[in-house]
Amino acid sequence: MSFNPSGEIILLNAISSLLIFLLGLYVLYPIPNRKIQRYFGFLCLCIGFWFQSFILREIVPFQFYNWLINWGLIPSIPIPYFLYKITTSYNQKQEEPQSIIYKFDIINIIFIGFFIIHALCLQTLVVKSKEGEKFFFESAYTYKVLLVYALIVTLLSLTQLGKNAIKEKGRAKTNALLLFLGLIPPIISILLFIYIRPSIFGLFSGGYTAIGFFFGTLIWSIAILNCDAFQLKSIDPLPREYRLLTKLTMPVFNLFYSMVDKKSWMSEVFSRKIYLMKLIIIKENELKSDYGYSVIKRSSILARIFGEHLK
Repeated sequence: MSFNPSGEIILLNAISSLLIFLLGLYVLYPIPNRKIQRYFGFLCLCIGFWFQSFILREIVPFQFYNWLINWGLIPSIPIPYFLYKITTSYNQKQEEPQSIIYKFDIINIIFIGFFIIHALCLQTLVVKSKEGEKFFFESAYTYKVLLVYALIVTLLSLTQLGKNAIKEKGRAKTNALLLFLGLIPPIISILLFIYIRPSIFGLFSGGYTAIGFFFGTLIWSIAILNCDAFQLKSIDPLPREYRLLTKLTMPVFNLFYSMVDKKSWMSEVFSRKIYLMKLIIIKENELKSDYGYSVIKRSSILARIFGEHLK
């Protein structure tokens, strides 16, 4: 066991990684036909495995710590890149020139490969504390470069979402704003627990980074489940059924939607009512002309069919 096992760190990272894995599976299910689905799946895998490394740091013997803090860093290295690919792929009407995308991808692959090699060679972080002492470590220049790289790419992602939140309307605007807000808690956690405390004060508390990711993932869940952030399916004006998680988060999304763009929200609500009334009228005419049912009989059948949507 490690010198300072912490049940709260284990529980926090276990819950957060499970939530993120499940969200990734939701987006990938049933078949990841679009690139953005695969990007998000890889992002969730990287974050989940990164959090698992924090759990291992609480239970492995101290002599393996130097290996663990370096190798445990590897899953986090591609996270900013996948995040950027998601934000530039979502709701993008005009793609950037392929040459620019290709150069950006090559530059990121070079950086990611460089950081991973250094971590594999145990050249990124070095444990300086002894067993039984308060844990602290020293970081090589590569760790500081990695943090700067991650910050720059993440800011580019925020900029992209911010532009979408300003330009778009309706669900697209609400969607972009939710995804933008969902990035803020993880960024704060990373700055506090990954950069400020370790780099400035020499205090390791990376396991608490999951706090920000937990809340950020909840916000992203609202966007993905209700406004189809990754365009996994067309939005049916009158869905026959919702998944359980969608039902649970729908009131929050509708409240946020009405606050962000009330005009579009009211227009969509009215469109749903028009669509519902059209279905009722068509069905009512069918029951009258084809079966000759009485008004009472037709009303009873219509109530059973559309009663749930009249609430």
